[in-house]
Amino acid sequence: MKYSSPITQVWLDLAAHEKLWAWTRMAKGEVSMLGLVEDGDGGPVITDVFLMRQTCTAASTDMDQADIARLLFDLGAAGIEGQLRAWIHSHAEMAVFWSSTDDKCIEGLGGDPYIVSLVVNHKGDVKARIDVFKPIRFVIDDVPVKLRVPDLGLEEPCRAEFMAKVTEVHSFSTLGMGLPGSVLTGTPGNDLFGARQRRPFAMMDIDEMEAAVYRGEMSVDEYMRAMDGDAFIDPFVDTGSETGEVANGRHA
Repeated sequence: MKYSSPITQVWLDLAAHEKLWAWTRMAKGEVSMLGLVEDGDGGPVITDVFLMRQTCTAASTDMDQADIARLLFDLGAAGIEGQLRAWIHSHAEMAVFWSSTDDKCIEGLGGDPYIVSLVVNHKGDVKARIDVFKPIRFVIDDVPVKLRVPDLGLEEPCRAEFMAKVTEVHSFSTLGMGLPGSVLTGTPGNDLFGARQRRPFAMMDIDEMEAAVYRGEMSVDEYMRAMDGDAFIDPFVDTGSETGEVANGRHA
């Protein structure tokens, strides 16, 4: 039976991110950390990490079990011992991968219902996996890790300042006379001061045309023709209808 998981990424809060990389940089060899995990929208969130007493070599790390027990006691007093569901360790100068020792460590840590594991190195590489233990045992490997930035509530103050300080002007320059030669129209033209051609053309650059398409003042087909050199079309030319509509039923 194929099982589909809604977990698509792992999130790191800023505090956890800072501690993780500080301790990784300080360690000459491997180093391990444990972390708190909350269930968040779209994936688990590592909210904090703890450095245990441990003995480390270039290729191994052995955390002190008594120190882990003290951490669990403190978390239990705060009512959050069940959130200790992350194991993070550094491979120092080596590549990031899951060794057989890592697999055994994750299996021994267990988790209800899952545990998040990260392996990092001095280059900044990160590899993450989620081991689910309940209701069935399976592993989600190569999970993307993203930084969760807190909402500082600046959206509305920024909007108010923007409205107070920024004036957006959309201008179009039109030329009501015929154009010489046919750089724009592809047809023979009159002298610059001669008779008018079929219709006036909007002297619009690419950015202005894209803005006109976005506002619905120019159709995509008109834009493509203009880009191909077929015609630069004035979106405000009246077609003579009683309603004052412009070309293709668009209103000014």
